[in-house]
Amino acid sequence: MKLLSPYKLKQTVIFLTIIIMISSECVAQRVFSLRPLHLVQQDTTVTLKNQNLKVTFVNNKAYYPSHWNGYSGVSELYHSAQDSSVFMINHAGFNLEFIVSGDSLVQKFEPRRHPVELYSRSENEVMLYQSPTPYSQVESLTVFELANSEFIDVTFRCVIHVGDFFQHNYAGLFWASYIDTPKDKKIYFKGFEKSETTAHWINAFSQKHGIKSTHKAENDEHDLFFARDFNVKLFNSFSDYRYKSPFYFGRFHNMVLAYLFDSSEVIRFAQSPTGGGAVQPAWDFQFIIPNLKYEHEYSFRVRIIYKPFISEQDIEEQYESWRKEL
Repeated sequence: MKLLSPYKLKQTVIFLTIIIMISSECVAQRVFSLRPLHLVQQDTTVTLKNQNLKVTFVNNKAYYPSHWNGYSGVSELYHSAQDSSVFMINHAGFNLEFIVSGDSLVQKFEPRRHPVELYSRSENEVMLYQSPTPYSQVESLTVFELANSEFIDVTFRCVIHVGDFFQHNYAGLFWASYIDTPKDKKIYFKGFEKSETTAHWINAFSQKHGIKSTHKAENDEHDLFFARDFNVKLFNSFSDYRYKSPFYFGRFHNMVLAYLFDSSEVIRFAQSPTGGGAVQPAWDFQFIIPNLKYEHEYSFRVRIIYKPFISEQDIEEQYESWRKEL
């Protein structure tokens, strides 16, 4: 075997060292993706059915005859006990609407405008994936599962990639659900008003879009920065209420639509009396990420209940039962 000369051996060692250093640098900078693997992307909608529910999930493309471009999530939600969709079909429910940093937004509806990919994972599961958004660099994956004949379980995951959008050590994400002309525009939750100490049922109503629209949890002491010219007033106009437990509901004809959350630490309720039009309110919520870390995964879970209304106590019992399963 021919031996290398000392000079050539030194060159080889340097070359190998450079290769190893470059390889290590690539590994260190590689960031995982939430994009679903080994699944076929669907065109625009997927409809799932069970004993009572019929649910149409949509990416943010328009579809015939009346769904508008820019709204993703649940475009149609029917129950065998009610022949009308609770959500406005031209809009959507559980629609990711805003991503905020506290500064005034240049692109106000960034999640609406950036493409959303739709995947069907099983006969009762659908996924919505959004690649990193152009301004905020938020990548997200939402998994919807028809858990039983009246529940939709939702898991939201996101990663915020390195960028210069978030300058105030937090991120805020906002979901809107546009309700199709309910007689009662209020949302209901257990909580307190001002200096009260005993929780009771509150029927909350914002008199005008962006006025006292957000309801914090009793333990939510995050003092977030908002610029003087901040342009998403639904986010930072706070009501006089604090909620006790992380769930709320609204009434739609003979039905109830409820959102149950797995944590109150970073969830805020929100609402607008005219979010979808003069007689179409929006029942919303916010996900707050304080002490923001880049390239770190954040998540929360929600159970959506859509069923005939029985009582406030019934919804509270549903929440307590679900909390024990978590």
